[in-house]
Amino acid sequence: MFDAIRNRYALTCPEQAGTTWVAVSAFRRVRRLRGATAPAVFRVDFDCECGQRHETLVSHDRLDREPLGSESTGTYMNLLTGRRELVATEFADQATDQLRKGNWPWTFWCHPESAIRPGFPSSLRFVTPEHEHGDQRVGVLVRCFHCARHTVNIVSRDHLDVPWHADPAIEFVAQVFDGDQLEPEERFRHQLWEGPSRVQWLADAG
Repeated sequence: MFDAIRNRYALTCPEQAGTTWVAVSAFRRVRRLRGATAPAVFRVDFDCECGQRHETLVSHDRLDREPLGSESTGTYMNLLTGRRELVATEFADQATDQLRKGNWPWTFWCHPESAIRPGFPSSLRFVTPEHEHGDQRVGVLVRCFHCARHTVNIVSRDHLDVPWHADPAIEFVAQVFDGDQLEPEERFRHQLWEGPSRVQWLADAG
């Protein structure tokens, strides 16, 4: 389940013997399970409000589609009509309008292609707080939707947590990620903390 108003997934917390609300920025690792298709299934490690790190399985549809709210069964009071209406209708209209404008719910910078590209929560590989900016920004390793190569991006939490929200600037590590001998997580942390100077791309300059 995804709450499109809170922008949080309901995931299992074994410590609380129930569910907890988790934002995308609280994810720490996302891995697709081999063999699972229609839908694909992802193993998600996340930092829980209980203070522990847990892992859970999430289907592809739930991970990428539910945050858009188009399948929500919730309702809201429309103050213009005085009637309760489906949240899904409002979010579907918003998504259609945004896509017509050429916008995507999530975008990231692809260093190999030197371009902004669409992405989804399932495109993430690693997520970690970017301590130079306190808790407000996170480093992410994201797989390009177009070329399937990886780039380290540094974005705000809202950039991950709120579909259709785009940072005015995205920082990225100007270094090829794929191909060296380090393990992926070690390589990600090395580039994030010790990689070459970060280049800022201004969305309104494109």
